[in-house]
Amino acid sequence: MFVLFAVFHAFWLPTSSALANEHSNTLYIVTENYPPYEMNPSINGRKGFDFEVANAVFKKMGYAPNIVFLPWKRALKEAEEGATIGILTCAYQMERESFIIFSEPLSGYTHGFYVRADFNGPVPKSINDIVGQRVASIRAYTSLQELKDIGSKPLAAPNVKSAVLMLRDNRFDYLYVSKEATDFEIKNLGMTSLFKFYPTSEHDFHFCFSKKYPGVEGVVSKFNSALTDLKKSGLYDKIHASYK
Repeated sequence: MFVLFAVFHAFWLPTSSALANEHSNTLYIVTENYPPYEMNPSINGRKGFDFEVANAVFKKMGYAPNIVFLPWKRALKEAEEGATIGILTCAYQMERESFIIFSEPLSGYTHGFYVRADFNGPVPKSINDIVGQRVASIRAYTSLQELKDIGSKPLAAPNVKSAVLMLRDNRFDYLYVSKEATDFEIKNLGMTSLFKFYPTSEHDFHFCFSKKYPGVEGVVSKFNSALTDLKKSGLYDKIHASYK
């Protein structure tokens, strides 16, 4: 599953945990550690490409973003309650529409299945092709529930690194995750030659604004405009290229 940021606008919720006051332009933003999108601790001084893009967008809007890393469930709760202006980053889900306004796409991810390089089992073209196979995903991710919903019995790995090592050690044959985050972990482990990937779908990541945050509609509009300008300037592509 998948990560988030929250923003502070000129309005202030007195009961919020956000670290700012009504006269401050500081934006309280929550996110989850999800390399290479958002990274805590930083790696080689880098905080993640979504982190850097969002930071640049909000600074262009005149805000001083205060990005705080939280467990995923807590970040979601703060957005749902309006304690933060939004979440960086998160994927669209219909059930989130009740409390989230989704920005224009901030980045994207490719869902699919990793297998060992020497594995010769069936090639999955969709998630439904995996029923009856030895499959796993990450415990906190919605991808694990997706596997359960189609009648599969997936193994739940605690995190991406553990899942990659378990796949290598033949604990299961298919790992259902996003390519970008998992490729980053595999590269750091020095195991790029040990696996192959079968894509099944592509999706967007968004800055997910809290509907309960005062004045949020105006911030969303300005955010989307500033993000468009950042892409036109070439800085967006430059940030992403620096992580490849």
